[in-house]
Amino acid sequence: MKIQSKVFGQTKNNEEVILYTIETSKIKIEILNYGCVIKSLYTPNRDGKMENIVLGFDNLSDYEKDNTPYFGAIVGRIAGRTKYGILEINGEIYQLTQNDGTNNLHGGLKGLHNRVWESSCESVDDKVVLSFKTICPHLEDGYPGTVDILVKYIVNEDSITIEYQGKPDRPTYMNLTNHVYFNLSGNFKENIYEQELKFNALGYYLVDRNTLPVKLITEDEIFNKDKGIFLGKARETNSEQLKIVGDGYDHPFLLSKEKDIDGYVVDEKSGRRIEFITDQPIVVFYTGNYLEGVSNYPKHYGFCLETQDYPDIANLCPENMKIYSTENIYTQKTTYLFK
Repeated sequence: MKIQSKVFGQTKNNEEVILYTIETSKIKIEILNYGCVIKSLYTPNRDGKMENIVLGFDNLSDYEKDNTPYFGAIVGRIAGRTKYGILEINGEIYQLTQNDGTNNLHGGLKGLHNRVWESSCESVDDKVVLSFKTICPHLEDGYPGTVDILVKYIVNEDSITIEYQGKPDRPTYMNLTNHVYFNLSGNFKENIYEQELKFNALGYYLVDRNTLPVKLITEDEIFNKDKGIFLGKARETNSEQLKIVGDGYDHPFLLSKEKDIDGYVVDEKSGRRIEFITDQPIVVFYTGNYLEGVSNYPKHYGFCLETQDYPDIANLCPENMKIYSTENIYTQKTTYLFK
């Protein structure tokens, strides 16, 4: 494996940002220590041609914009939307930053996506481990507890595993994910309408007009657990669920955990395929419905597979909410395989 690092740029606060490049015999990946961003990922098509399958920016200033699509970044402390920005821990109410209407989204204004992380890179046996560390202070964006966060990107020949760890100094809640956008056509030649996605899922959650989950449904016109999902075909149904989130998907799917993998996406034209495995109960499927205006990409030119805990868990299913502490730290693990 080849490992390179170089300076990518300076933030508005004059912090140095490093770009790591890791190349194996099958993939090439570029990762920033700003937001732990996966900037690019090159994989071969069926003819062996290496092309980028991850949306990103070419310069640091675009990543620093306030109106961000969260390209490739770690997001949290709580991924997704928290209704009214209200977080209750052991009977105490905390008001989180309301940065999405009246809701808190992806950790607020000082989330994990827009900071420079302490980073290191090492070869371990037949893989490369990129380690990123940061500290979230008590009451940053309203969240309780000072939390030491460690994220590792473990790159193998044809896969990347993301391991998360959060150590709080007092009881708190957290739910992290990665917000990478994939497009398997290669170099973004086409939209994602004909890329087939299959989740091994029990169903998905209907969302309200604020994109908050409200009800689990096992089957309807835009999801059948025995069939694949094609965004192009789903849009032809004129589903109200697709319309209210920008004419695409932005929905949590409840994974069944009944098979070896939790899902896959395949692009028949290029021959590329992604499989994913996670220890989390949910994958939020988002189809880049609002890319126009916040990036140079048109809408529906990328999809996210946001593996995580239940979104808005305190309102959706409070019985499943885990409180983390010094004795019970937060962990998460997700692997993406490229075939």
